[in-house]
Amino acid sequence: MRFVSAFIATGLLLFWGGEAAFAYPLTLEQRDRFNRYLPRSFPKLEARDPMHVVLLGDSVTSGYRPAGSARDNYNPIHSFVGSFLTNLAKEFFYPGGVHLLNPPENGTAKLTDYLGDEITFENLCEIDGTALDGLRHMTTDALVHNPDLILVQYGIYDAFDRVAIGTYRRALQEMIDIARRKNTDIVILGPGLVNSGVEPIEWGIVRPYSMAAREIAVANGVLFIDTGQLMAKFGGGVDPATHPKAAMEIVSDRLSRLFNHGPDLRRKELVHPSDRAAAYLGDAMFDELKDGPQLTPFTFAGVASYAEDGLIDVTVAVRNQNDEDQQGSIGAMAVGRSLIPAGDPQRFALPAHQTTQLSFRYRRPIVGKARDGSDVLFPVEASDEFSRFSFLLENVYGTEVVELPLRLGPVTALWKSRQFVNVTDRIRIEWDLVNGSDKAISGTFQVGLGDKVGQPTPFSVSPLGTKAVFSLFDFASLDADRFQRDVWIQLEVNGVVTRFSRELEATRDMVLGEEMAMDSWVNYVNSSPAGDGTAKVRLAEDLQVRFDADEKALYVIARMDGLTLPDRGDEAAIRARLYLDARPENEVLSFGPVKPIEIFTKATDGPGYTERVPIGAFGNGYNMILSGKGIASVLKTDESGARILEMRIPRSYLHRHEWALDSLESMLGYRLEISVAADEPNASELFPENKTFVTNSPTFAFEGQTILGFSDLDARSLSALRLARQPVKSWSVRIY
Repeated sequence: MRFVSAFIATGLLLFWGGEAAFAYPLTLEQRDRFNRYLPRSFPKLEARDPMHVVLLGDSVTSGYRPAGSARDNYNPIHSFVGSFLTNLAKEFFYPGGVHLLNPPENGTAKLTDYLGDEITFENLCEIDGTALDGLRHMTTDALVHNPDLILVQYGIYDAFDRVAIGTYRRALQEMIDIARRKNTDIVILGPGLVNSGVEPIEWGIVRPYSMAAREIAVANGVLFIDTGQLMAKFGGGVDPATHPKAAMEIVSDRLSRLFNHGPDLRRKELVHPSDRAAAYLGDAMFDELKDGPQLTPFTFAGVASYAEDGLIDVTVAVRNQNDEDQQGSIGAMAVGRSLIPAGDPQRFALPAHQTTQLSFRYRRPIVGKARDGSDVLFPVEASDEFSRFSFLLENVYGTEVVELPLRLGPVTALWKSRQFVNVTDRIRIEWDLVNGSDKAISGTFQVGLGDKVGQPTPFSVSPLGTKAVFSLFDFASLDADRFQRDVWIQLEVNGVVTRFSRELEATRDMVLGEEMAMDSWVNYVNSSPAGDGTAKVRLAEDLQVRFDADEKALYVIARMDGLTLPDRGDEAAIRARLYLDARPENEVLSFGPVKPIEIFTKATDGPGYTERVPIGAFGNGYNMILSGKGIASVLKTDESGARILEMRIPRSYLHRHEWALDSLESMLGYRLEISVAADEPNASELFPENKTFVTNSPTFAFEGQTILGFSDLDARSLSALRLARQPVKSWSVRIY
């Protein structure tokens, strides 16, 4: 046994000798960064104590690779996060490396067979995850194992799902607040570049979210690592004789190689970087943790203002901070989907310590017609004081992303009021008028709701100041379960008129035993804007729903008359998505994450099934693991031939709710979607939107496309169900 022990000891010494080559003593500046950004983790790392990390993000963060990858999928040990943590383990001599505690089935948990101290981590990422998913995990299972460090990356699917910047910022802020209360380190990773934006430079769709994430992190003294900026370095430099438009095409082509997954992938990948790119990102992220972001030779400033006909002019001042001359090309990227560059990239040449100004113009796409026949332009962010402009810049030696969050001058209207509960006869809508210039601004504002249009009212705003205004409207409800109206505020300054249009949706508060007509999703996306006429009533088609409750359960009964269900054998023909906010009275229908439970049935009469109940599905604090088997469902046929879908949610599953039956103050937030499966057996979308029916849809929709709205994971998007039986005349109202 002595010989064996001696052999093992020698092996360990050899191992440590090999590992020592990967790490060097931290400099004083590097130690300061670790102490500042990882105050809990750094002492543990130095002592080589057990270290636990939690990962929150989306499929990019969790290491998804398209078909054809040689290794296990959805495994973050292979992603840039795994590479980052591996670098951390090497730096602090953890011989066991990194250990993923919850790998995918038959997936890799470790990249090394070495034993010894490890950095453990768990993956709580979700496919298509948004910041609201992250907040849901932070209030439920992210802190169960008392992590030392939480890595957070969202923004890509927030952009795809049109999550408002204000919602994204608030979710990140609440995640940071929760981590601090638990004395847990947190690092915010900006979303990577995504080649899925709007031409001519298709890399801008997520950059507004990256800027917002940076602002939140900096304001809280939290480490922010911009993975998009690190990816931009792959753009390289371009010969100075190249035309600027061609230069941007060359840079874009190089960036596209980040998503090259090999010859087996026949389709173009736009979102998920390759294994090679992930390895680079992990190394670059660790270098940035130690040494900070690489410095740019430039500084940037800018001003932006509204022009006529939906155009926006932006002037960018670029200053060369170096002792050497600089030259290159710069191209504007779209601001999400709302502001599209209307000009070509530009070339610049800058002597040392000199400044030049470049002008860019953007247009707002037309999405429909207002009731007076005027164009409705793609709305800017409802509650963000900044328009978040981004550019790609190459200076012969390399490429970087330039970010400029600017106030739009002369004045922008921000919607302070977007959600209202218990509306009866009047509604008060509030705005902030934000001055984007360093001069006092005067003008007039005018507001409209449906067919009610106010008179122009004078206003003045101090330089870079804010003026609060409001309008009190009579709320004349219709004899309907829900309706939409256009709502807008229009500003006139120095003869330039700018209208900020949104859509208001009102849904009648439900009570127990009362029926509500469900509406076809097609009516939302294929109807003209709600501004056509005094109010647009979305006619119901074929479905009715009612709720009931007793001491044991909540019951949902949907009657489907005239619908033909495709016979898919043992496969599901119906999918019901039920969103519930079951927080207590002082929390319900306020900001917070929810997640739908999904119930499936076959086309024939019989029981349905629920595969799972997502943790935190019913709001903050629902941190119990609940079985889908506890949710009973059944499909029946009544004597008239109508199909009846009944669902039962146990009262015990909604344990945080006060459940004061017969009290009008006792409310649940709800939304129900019922989808019928596609007729084609090999349809690309099993439950298409054109066969979906809803109690309401939290979307700002025009002529076949969804523009903006509340995230369906935001409890504020839900309607009110009162756990009483006496009829009410109150409404839940949202402005999209």
